[in-house]
Parts: sequence; structure tokens; C-alpha cells
Amino acid sequence: MYNVGGIPHLEWNGDSSTIGGYPNGTWQGLYTNYAAIIDTFMTNQTPYVIGISGEYSGSQVNFDIELLLNDDRSPDNMYLELFVAEDSIYSYWGAIDEYHNARNVARRYITKSTSQKLPISISASGESETFSGSFEISEAWVDSNIKIISIVQDLDIFQVFQVATRNIMNMDPDLDGDGFDDVYDNCPNTYNPDQLDADDDGVGDVCDPCNQLVNILGNVNLDASGDDYIPIIDVADILAFTDLLNNTGLPPNDCQQVDLLADGTINDWDLIVLLDLVMAGGN
Repeated sequence: MYNVGGIPHLEWNGDSSTIGGYPNGTWQGLYTNYAAIIDTFMTNQTPYVIGISGEYSGSQVNFDIELLLNDDRSPDNMYLELFVAEDSIYSYWGAIDEYHNARNVARRYITKSTSQKLPISISASGESETFSGSFEISEAWVDSNIKIISIVQDLDIFQVFQVATRNIMNMDPDLDGDGFDDVYDNCPNTYNPDQLDADDDGVGDVCDPCNQLVNILGNVNLDASGDDYIPIIDVADILAFTDLLNNTGLPPNDCQQVDLLADGTINDWDLIVLLDLVMAGGN
């Protein structure tokens, strides 16, 4: 599918590739290239929402994949691709002569053959479509590490538009128990039966980083820790701010508060304030 031309071959979003090993056995040499690719994908928007539910009984998994469309879009060449993966397989890595946990190893490509392909038919905002099926769990697999990976992909250009995963041990369609199935829940992992969304961006207030959770002054790269979205202010924010000032990073958006002096301009004086903030402990 991806015309592999070297090992390792990394496929980004289905339509961008990087090929080759790490210089001198390290990752630093490829970081700049990787960061640019990730920055590009971070700004992409998708109209698709995927919900995975079902049950695991004995050695069989029954699943339902619900696909919701939030904008008008042609379904031409669009397919739902399904994989079964096992996480954390303890295995020997000959290149470094050590044992490690191999992450997310594909165990089964459910939609591999032409007869098993799942073409998407929905095209209008608000429409949904459900795909159902089942597969067997091998005795050689650790069931608690098995997950379903669902991908919305254009099989003409191979671009990926949405991905969702679900461990087979927890296939409840309403993970947070607030009465809304995950595909319709604006905070699927956080209990919010009121579904309040002050800025109407499709992300509920209780989990929206742009609603004063993560977008606090100094958190330039908008990173956070834990389910409570505790903002992290550290040297990474200084580097991100420097990139912004040099016009080499992502531009400020509605979710970033980078005017630390609140004077209407973003310049080196704001960077000095951020440096002091980080030196004082950040959080």
C-alpha cells in the first residue's frame, strides 16, 4: 500500500513518508523533520467522529463502529479500515541486543481483502453510519492488551482523516456514564450530562483546553497532564515562544495566551516574563 522503500519506513497520516534509520543510533537528527510534519497535522481538521462499542465474550469480540459526519463531505474513495493490535508484547530486539515491549503490534487486518472493505456512504452533516462485525482472539494473545483500531481513510490517496482505538476489555459506548454515547459526547472521557460548550467549538467546557483549563498565560505549547488537564509551563514553552517570535513555529491562535504583559503586542518583553515564570517554578 505504501510502497516501502527502506527500513524503518514511517508513514505519516497515510500520505507522507520518512524512510531510514536514526543517525548514529539517535533520534535527534530526525527531530526537526518530524516536528515539522507533526505541526502540519496538528492544524488539520476533520468532520468525522468515530465511536467503538461492543462486547468481548469467551474468545470472540463483537463490535459496532459508529461513524458520525459533522460537515458535508463526498464519500468518494472513503473507507473505514479496521485493525486488531496487541500492545506491549515482550520481545527481543536484535539491533540493540535487548528485550523490550513492542507497542501496538498488528495482529489482524480485518478489512484487508476486497470483499471485507467497508466503503463509507454518508455525505451530509449529521448523518451517521454503523459497521458491525466480529473476530476471534487467539490463545497466544494477551486479551487485556488487545485493541480495535478504526481508521477513516481515502484509499485513493491514502490520506487518513480520523482514527479511534478501544481496548476490548472496555467496549461500553458511554465510557464516562453521563448518558451520551461517546460519538455524540462532547467530552467522552469526562462526566458532563449538561454538555455545556461555551465557545461552541464542539468540545465541552469540562474538557476544553481553550476554556481556561490549559490556555493560561505562559503555556505556549498548550500541553497538560492527566485527565484534569493540569497545564505544564516549562522550558518547552520558552522554546515554542522563541519559535513564534522568529516566525518559525505555529502562529498564535485563539487558544493561546502569549501576550504575557497584556499590552497588545507580542515581543521579547513577553519572553522575559515567561523566562521569569519558568525560573520561578512555572506551575
